[in-house]
Amino acid sequence: MSTINKKFKTKASATEMRHFIDTKILMNPALKPMIENVNWNGDTLNFSSKLGKGYITIFDNLLEINIELNFLGSLARNTIESTIDNEMKQLNS
Repeated sequence: MSTINKKFKTKASATEMRHFIDTKILMNPALKPMIENVNWNGDTLNFSSKLGKGYITIFDNLLEINIELNFLGSLARNTIESTIDNEMKQLNS
């Protein structure tokens, strides 16, 4: 089991980031296996799947990601992490 913890500073408001997550992150084919079951609770998106579980918390100008990967998810860690990094670069462009 492994964990991905990331923080991203952004130029976006929490509302803008929520829209970005809903339209870009949740629709990304590379991340879709990681985010099958999603539930917004305020400014926190909780998710789980066959690869693990985690949450994304949004604030104005900051996004925090925490993912606990199971064994299968650990095998895909590099792909998941690089996809998250690439998507977050778009948020500040």
